[in-house]
Amino acid sequence: MISYRKLAMRVLGHSPVSAVKTVRRSTGKRAAALALTAALVVGMTLPAFAQDWFIENGDITISAGESGNNVTQGGTTTENDTDTVIKSKDSSTASSNTVTIDAGEGKTVNVTLDNVTINVDEGSKYGYEPDAYKTAVSVTGSGNTNIELNGNNTLTSGSGHAGLEHNKTDDSGTLTITDNDNDGKLDAKGGTGIGGGYANDGQVTITGGTITATGTNGGAGIGGGKASANANGQVNGGDGDVTITGGTITATGDSWGAGIGGGYGGDGNVEITGGEITATGGYYAAGIGGGAAVNYPDGSRFGADGNVIIKGDAIIKNAQGDYYGAGIGGGYYGDSDVEISGSAVIENAESERYGAGIGGGFLGNGNVTIKDNAKIDNATGGEQGAGIGGGIGAFGDVTIEGNVTIKNAQGGTGASGIGGGAQAEPDDNGTGSNQISIKSTAAGSPNITAKGGKASDAGLSGGAAIGSGSVYEGHNQKNAKSDIIIEGKVTINATSGGDVAIGDNIDREKVFNGLAGGTTIKRTDSNGKDVTQDGDVVAEPEPEKPEPEKPKPEEPEQPAEPEKTAQPTVTPTEAAEAPSAGSVEVERPVTVEGLYVTNVLGKQITHTCTQNGSTLTIRANGIVTSAHLTLGMVRTLKAQGVKTLVFTTLLSRSTTVSVDALLAAEPDAPDETAVVWTHTGPRAALTIGGADHSDLLK
Repeated sequence: MISYRKLAMRVLGHSPVSAVKTVRRSTGKRAAALALTAALVVGMTLPAFAQDWFIENGDITISAGESGNNVTQGGTTTENDTDTVIKSKDSSTASSNTVTIDAGEGKTVNVTLDNVTINVDEGSKYGYEPDAYKTAVSVTGSGNTNIELNGNNTLTSGSGHAGLEHNKTDDSGTLTITDNDNDGKLDAKGGTGIGGGYANDGQVTITGGTITATGTNGGAGIGGGKASANANGQVNGGDGDVTITGGTITATGDSWGAGIGGGYGGDGNVEITGGEITATGGYYAAGIGGGAAVNYPDGSRFGADGNVIIKGDAIIKNAQGDYYGAGIGGGYYGDSDVEISGSAVIENAESERYGAGIGGGFLGNGNVTIKDNAKIDNATGGEQGAGIGGGIGAFGDVTIEGNVTIKNAQGGTGASGIGGGAQAEPDDNGTGSNQISIKSTAAGSPNITAKGGKASDAGLSGGAAIGSGSVYEGHNQKNAKSDIIIEGKVTINATSGGDVAIGDNIDREKVFNGLAGGTTIKRTDSNGKDVTQDGDVVAEPEPEKPEPEKPKPEEPEQPAEPEKTAQPTVTPTEAAEAPSAGSVEVERPVTVEGLYVTNVLGKQITHTCTQNGSTLTIRANGIVTSAHLTLGMVRTLKAQGVKTLVFTTLLSRSTTVSVDALLAAEPDAPDETAVVWTHTGPRAALTIGGADHSDLLK
């Protein structure tokens, strides 16, 4: 490798010389050589090492290297930086320098933002002005970029760009925001808070962090930027593709932009599987879902649909749609396709006006599926929008299946609690209706409270709790029908805003037959009158009564066995625990203080306990039968040498549990903790302190 000194000499036009000759050169030439060497070193690539990069020192550009990042700042590039951390020397003072990340195809760039403050919002500027519309942090390239958050980070861009920008293109990679140490915060603001810039779609994944994102200029809080359209109808941008798996997120869209999802003229494609989310849409936009549609004079439009999946253990603290936008679903003129499943919780979803709480926006149909163990605390439609279903003038197709809890689905004026919005009419050919299906599954049975919207002074009648909204009287309008299916066991409390609780103004109250035992449907009209129908309440089936136990015939007395010759015995040592070879285990009746057995009605029934060696057997004559103990009793039995418990009931049902395994399941539980062992025909269950431990049974 050539030395810097030799390189400088060659540049000066001299061949390398010996050390002796070098000493004889003039001082001026030596100084020139050293100066040139220094200049060359500044412009050359430096070797790899990990370091902090301070934003005050200049713009930073990052790309993927062979074994790390290539980082350029101030004209110097460091190759293969193994831990790229960007910081502010003084986070209380914003820098106007920027960060650009370019991940090449098949490459991954990992960057940490650590208490960085950047503000490049220069107000209203023309595009030809120097540095107009700068971006605080821009992520590009077809590779993948991971940004880790440490400390408090603030990124502010102007109205043309996102605070943290990642524009979705055909060859763009992914942007993932992480917070592995659970100490990171990000406050991002721009035309979009996080996502696409003006006339661009946005794509982002968030796995953690405390994040606040605010859009301006028609952009979403998180998602798409404001779309642009030319005279030929070509549309650029607006869509927001957002995935959230964790974190505490607060997102606010500008007018026409969703809190999370589409910007103005953009659809919102959102999947949330974890985290706690608060999302507020701007005027005409959804809280989570679509932005506002752009309408052409010929009646065509683009954007505003909300395609939303919420599942896993996600918690939506609040999803607030503004005028014309749903809480979760479509924006202005936006249809929705919403699925809520798993153990997801929606604490509040609400439209300010004309949109559904969950479903369609203004004139937007709501296609909503709620299943598994999902829970809806409140879904409130804006004026004339359904609680769950269609926005004003639109239908609601709603499917509810499994162990779903809906505490309140409230329709706006004239709209249904679950189903159609007000003023939804069938097509000219008579087609179009509200399709509603409520079913129990193996996961459980739905429990629903729904209320129809009240009537208006202008002649709009009240909406059904479940079914159709209403239309104005005397305007040659036709009410839309509702096709409602209820199957299995359900619990429904339906209060009408008018005369019909479950149904429509055409066929009136819908009657259901053949519902499963335990079903309870309560219907009330707007005046408080009970309008419950035949078949709405079905009693639980009576448990099968066991046949009385037949007395066993007395066995004839057996002749006494002749005395056996005494066997020699071996006296065990102190260390011996096993019985002698001649010992025989005998089953004997015992009494276990505090143990009792109940039948299906919870009444105590007769039982017996026997012990054979280290095995204790509990017997009862019943089909649906429960044995009741406490952990203190089990610990006492173990001290007395019992190792195995057996529970035997009718139908030849017998299950076994190890005492050690039972105690190990809840080792720290107090003695008074209840142990309940239940046989239901051929099925068996075991709970300890209310927690299911049936897997211990053999």
